[in-house]
Amino acid sequence: MNGAGGRANGRRSTAAAGLLLATTLTTGCNVADPAAHADPKSLPATPAAASATPTNAPRAINTADLLAATLPDDQIEPAGRTEKRVSKRDAEWAPTSISNPDCVPFIDPYRYKPQLPEVVQNFGSKERYEWGASTTLTAHLSPADAAKELDELRKAMQGCREFHIRGIASGNGSGTRMILTTVQAPAQGDGALAYNRTSWTDVSDINPDTAEIRTIERFTVVRVGSVIAEFRMSPSDSVEAMQFPLELMAPQIRRLHELR
Repeated sequence: MNGAGGRANGRRSTAAAGLLLATTLTTGCNVADPAAHADPKSLPATPAAASATPTNAPRAINTADLLAATLPDDQIEPAGRTEKRVSKRDAEWAPTSISNPDCVPFIDPYRYKPQLPEVVQNFGSKERYEWGASTTLTAHLSPADAAKELDELRKAMQGCREFHIRGIASGNGSGTRMILTTVQAPAQGDGALAYNRTSWTDVSDINPDTAEIRTIERFTVVRVGSVIAEFRMSPSDSVEAMQFPLELMAPQIRRLHELR
């Protein structure tokens, strides 16, 4: 989940993180120890040994893992083309002015947070109408961290319905007005949410013949272990109800499950 276009510049049931449990050790009787022959009633009670079995902590997922988990070029139907890139945040990028602070996560969810391993895979249509789609995979430190991030996004949706971004077109126009509407999320991964983002951008300063441009995008955010996958669909007005192709989403989620 990244810059002003969602997570395009770089723009999630909880699976528990593995915990290392210390096993309580008990000391057996030693024949060289005089206490070993003492009356059992005179000895202090020995605490019961812990029965929990230690488990290994989950392996940290890095950028190379995420790139390997993206869809290969021969498995991108119904898209016609794809490209992959590592997301790098611009340290000099100035935050965009957003009228409603609750809406910041829907423009740049990782703003002011440390850079996490993140890759983006873009898809282009091969049909007569043009649509764009992208998948952003972000690896968190643990499943618990990823679950917290998704919960924060879900809470932010309660306070974000409409907001305004100043001068997004060219810096001189009146900016972009956006409306968020929640939609039914698919039963995928370890938790998911989905929403539509409708934008009206004032471009009159660069195109006097056009007052504004409307854009409708569908976002589906799915958590798989410690990875949050954002599936973004940008159809034209004529196919505004179109969802992210399940033929791309389902195999991507399966590949993320294999990382665990």
